Amino acid sequence: MTARTLLLALLVLPACKKDPEISPIKETPAPIAASSKGVEQGKRRFVIDSAGALSVTIDAPLEKFQGKTEKLSGVFDVDLGNLAASTGEVVADLDAFTTHTFADGDKNESQTEHARNWFELGEKVEKVKRDDYRMARFTIESIERTSAASLAAAKEESGVRTVHFSAKGTLRVHGRSAKKSVEVDVSFKGPPDAPTEIAFKTTQPVIASLSEHDVKPRDLTGQFLAGALEKVGKKIDDKAQVHVDGKAAPKR
Repeated sequence: MTARTLLLALLVLPACKKDPEISPIKETPAPIAASSKGVEQGKRRFVIDSAGALSVTIDAPLEKFQGKTEKLSGVFDVDLGNLAASTGEVVADLDAFTTHTFADGDKNESQTEHARNWFELGEKVEKVKRDDYRMARFTIESIERTSAASLAAAKEESGVRTVHFSAKGTLRVHGRSAKKSVEVDVSFKGPPDAPTEIAFKTTQPVIASLSEHDVKPRDLTGQFLAGALEKVGKKIDDKAQVHVDGKAAPKR
């Protein structure tokens, strides 16, 4: 197996004929960012710091693909007295996505280029499309469960109150949206009526299907590389495991 084929194998989607085909989700227009909307009465807005991380792992028979972007944005609109009424949106910039599967830096650089092409972020893709596809976002639409009804009711340890949230919402990747559930721990620093900082971290991976989001081998222009999947003899999991962690501060 050539080095190029090996790199493709680490990202390849299932190509086995006996497996059912998964149709891509229909592409939808880019949504209005939550950060540009007004804050509902009774809620406080926290702005997500850019220095967080979205990490992706894909189990493969040859290697375990690993990559991340350390460029986040978005907001949390938190109802401190009724945490279940909170909403928000976490956005990850895939233009800053890099892989770290190998110990060899050159291999990681080459694999990073392939990954960017799969997302249609190649240097020859039209700017309007790139600007849309570069942003992966999870929009919180409802809170199904919280470990404390209000922040004041959460146990304090060394000035920090940690609350577990079970949230439902929409994950949008490559212009395609899918409903997802997310389990996340959110730690509030400072007084319960005026937190000075939020730290958040998923406690379970969010599973995203590459094929449903139409993420597949492409060239620098975004064109599908016909036959690329068939050339790889080994199948890997279609499911990407996604974790997110970061911080947010009150909007000033």
